[in-house]
Amino acid sequence: MASDKEKLEKAMEALKKGKNDAAQILLSQVADSFASRGLHSKAANLYEKVAILGSQLNKNEAALKAIENATLMYVRMSDEEVYKDIVRLNEMGSKIAEKAEMYDRAADGYFRALDFAASEEERDRLTCKAADALENLADICEERGELERAVDTLKKVGRLYYSAGDPELGLRIHERATKVAVRWANEAKDSKDYLAAGNALAEAAQIIQNQGDNVEAARLMMEAGEYYEKGELFEKAGNIYDAAQEAYDFERLTSATKQAMVQAAEAYMKMEGKPQVLAPLLVKAGDMFSELGRVMKAKWAYKRASELFADLAVKAAEEVDIDSEKTNLRYRAMGLRKWGREREADEIYTEVAQYYLNQAEEEKERGNVERQALSLEEASKVLYEHGDEEKAQQSLNQAIEIYRHLADTATNSEEPEDASRYFGRAAHCAGRLEDKKRKREFHILASKRAEDAAKYFADIGLRELSTIWKRTAAEEALKTQDPEMVDRAIELLTESAKGFQETGELKEAFEDLYTIFSTVYIHKPEERSNLDNIVEQMNEIAIDERDLYYSSMVNVIRAVNKSDKIGALLAFQEQEDELIGKRESLRSLMDAVEPPEESDEEAPKDSTHWLYK
Repeated sequence: MASDKEKLEKAMEALKKGKNDAAQILLSQVADSFASRGLHSKAANLYEKVAILGSQLNKNEAALKAIENATLMYVRMSDEEVYKDIVRLNEMGSKIAEKAEMYDRAADGYFRALDFAASEEERDRLTCKAADALENLADICEERGELERAVDTLKKVGRLYYSAGDPELGLRIHERATKVAVRWANEAKDSKDYLAAGNALAEAAQIIQNQGDNVEAARLMMEAGEYYEKGELFEKAGNIYDAAQEAYDFERLTSATKQAMVQAAEAYMKMEGKPQVLAPLLVKAGDMFSELGRVMKAKWAYKRASELFADLAVKAAEEVDIDSEKTNLRYRAMGLRKWGREREADEIYTEVAQYYLNQAEEEKERGNVERQALSLEEASKVLYEHGDEEKAQQSLNQAIEIYRHLADTATNSEEPEDASRYFGRAAHCAGRLEDKKRKREFHILASKRAEDAAKYFADIGLRELSTIWKRTAAEEALKTQDPEMVDRAIELLTESAKGFQETGELKEAFEDLYTIFSTVYIHKPEERSNLDNIVEQMNEIAIDERDLYYSSMVNVIRAVNKSDKIGALLAFQEQEDELIGKRESLRSLMDAVEPPEESDEEAPKDSTHWLYK
């Protein structure tokens, strides 16, 4: 078998003779060999030559594969000095792909380059190039009649232009996406594909709502709901009618809001399916009917819900899942009460509350005081629902005293980690009592004991545990909502993020950096100008992890940091499933973005909505 040196010599000879095919094969073999031996720099150089030859020979797939391999080699070198080579290489690959009209691959290349771009200007330039490539792809999809893909691609294109600081172009692209979505809906309707028709109008509604037009968005949602009903997709219909009701409500359109609410409730009532899915939706329908004053329909919804919760409780009892049984009995009692069956509801509430109170006594007799406190917490939930506020508060106060005693004992025994946990539980109970003073005091104590735990583990050389307890101390400090404690939390999170990075726990470091960003952005707006470094640290971790969640988070955070609310919202919606666990916190961040100053110029008035022009 020929050595790598011999293969390189043969490749050079082949190039001199114009035998580029043979040279490409030989160079690729040597590059693979170098890569397998960890000679990353040499392998990257050869892969680049393979890519150039592949492009010249119109072997575009082979050329792009070689560029991907070269990129991998540079990434494995873990040297920021090669980042510019990664950008250059992937731009080259994107141009090869564009020439071959492989626009999705071209966009992928620009996105890879974007990950390693050094400056904001370079990122914006690469973002626009990726958007241009995807717009070409959308053109092809629309010509082929692949309208769903065209809409999805155009939404991404618009988001990219917003991200690059061109909102006018982003708006124009999204208007086009909306019109394509309406065309998709019409074609789906004609073929009686009511799921697709509803989905298309739901997409159009979301785009229009992002632009602030709640009225037209709600109208499209209502129409989408009608298509879902035709397809007997009642849960989808109920959900989108509910969304329309919220949109109308935002604009204070009372009659339209009521109509949307009626249709949402009616759709939920028509549903069939698993009891655990159906029962909560029937309660929701009952609440809607109650708000509308339709008493009989509300009672019917609550009756059906209570019956389903009863079935679920029986099933849980058969499976000896006591917690699920009691939870479903609570929900059954709630349904019975709303239905008007007060006596039966009272009996169930009393039975379930007494179960937890008895359990608390049993745990006390066994000496399991922590489990006693947990049972008292559960009892308080049932008692509150039953309306017995005094007994509920008694149970919570008992639980607080138990947790306080456990925390003090742990502190005296020099077990700060347990003390922190117990003070945290006491704070949670105080919060349920709406006792802000005690809640704050307990969170402060929980934070201080967590700092003690962090110091203890640092002193004995367990850095990982020390870092975890610094984070816990920060989390407890943030819950106090005290300005001084918030400042301390930011200091602790900065230390924990650094600690996680030093131990290779990059995902944990990312989460702490995100908490720092959101805390400063929301609670200390005067310090937002200092957040660029945090964003860059998050971006570096996203590059290292090569994971969709982290890159999606960075896209939203970058837009928020630029005060680009629409760009942030679009980036979030594009990967909403991936970011579902951060939904509430990201929405809080986006809500904190200050809107740009509006122009004094009035746009010419035209009664025809742009969608229908």
